Amino acid sequence: MRVSQVWPAVLVSLLSSVALAQPSPAISPGPRGEPAPAAAPDAEPEPAPEPAAVEPEGPASEPADAAAEPDPAPASSPEGVADSSRTAVVEPRAKPDAAGQLPPLPARYRLVYSNLLVLRVNPLGAEDRFTLGYNLRLYNNPKPLFRDAYFGVGFSPTFSPSITRIGGNIDFAPLTILRFRGAYYLATWYGSDRFKAHPYSSPTAAYGPETLKSEPGANVLGGQAELSALFQVRVKMIAVRNEVTFYHNNIRLPTGSDVFYDLRHDVIVPGKGWFLTNDTDLLFMTKFGLNAGVRNSLVHVFYPSTVYGPGEDAAVNPNTPMDRFGPVLTYTFFDRPEKRFNKPTLVFAAQWWLKHRYRAQGGADMYDQIHQGIPLVLLGFSFTGELVKSKH
Repeated sequence: MRVSQVWPAVLVSLLSSVALAQPSPAISPGPRGEPAPAAAPDAEPEPAPEPAAVEPEGPASEPADAAAEPDPAPASSPEGVADSSRTAVVEPRAKPDAAGQLPPLPARYRLVYSNLLVLRVNPLGAEDRFTLGYNLRLYNNPKPLFRDAYFGVGFSPTFSPSITRIGGNIDFAPLTILRFRGAYYLATWYGSDRFKAHPYSSPTAAYGPETLKSEPGANVLGGQAELSALFQVRVKMIAVRNEVTFYHNNIRLPTGSDVFYDLRHDVIVPGKGWFLTNDTDLLFMTKFGLNAGVRNSLVHVFYPSTVYGPGEDAAVNPNTPMDRFGPVLTYTFFDRPEKRFNKPTLVFAAQWWLKHRYRAQGGADMYDQIHQGIPLVLLGFSFTGELVKSKH
């Protein structure tokens, strides 16, 4: 599929998909498996008397009309186990005290961290994502749209039994509801043959579940860049979140191979080239920490014409777009701002494959296929904390 042909699909996903971000760990997508960076505020409330700055409180105590706050540490989203997968968790909004005053602004300088552990089935995977970040608050403005704007830099490694990524990220959130992120990682695939990278000479190669079990994998090493944009907004008890992430690989593959099967995203990707994930969430947020909704996850690979074999039509994309849809539940046990251990959250997602080369509806020929009725299931646990902060 040409780039011009895929943009309509991407736009449809961005504007109308009702779903959740996908996390992609060494496992794969699921709730872009990381604590979502910022929950978007709804219409700005009238400033309370003696407007103090806004500071988020746990979902259990948030009012229906307060402003949302972003996750203290930049999360790596969305996909696979949860990256792309990144895990979407929309943050609660600040609550006025008995006198009608909002909490103070976050500290101007903060050293924060977040961690997300994700387990995934269909395909099988597991991943832990850690981020240690330094955040600078941008404005001295307590209004919901500006209070959580920040600039941040972080160290954000990803670990799994078969894939490790070591690198860092830069975050820029000009508004509470909008965040841009750039990251670069040194990535390596290793371990047992089943979970290693599987190099191929063309995107048309077979990589079904039985084929991957029987074929030898390869240890590969290289660089992977990420560019993402996150938009999230909340009105009363309803929150909408969308994150699109572009990946660029610069991976060394064995001679004669131009593409490889990437377990994190469950698809063949180019050793040198681009692909993207897009996750959309629609959530209903309760006052006692439980959020329930749906998530849609889209994956598309931009195969260069050079990776196709002789006589193959480079205009045909045999593997993507891939699309998943299903319910998501999150539960936050407590939210105590400015604590070193905060927002312990359980995440559950089940997504059915709407489109996938190896997820079939059934029939006589099901070899190397998984029935479409079997969903991707993801279970995650995340938490965040504030290690150091300035006094003002």
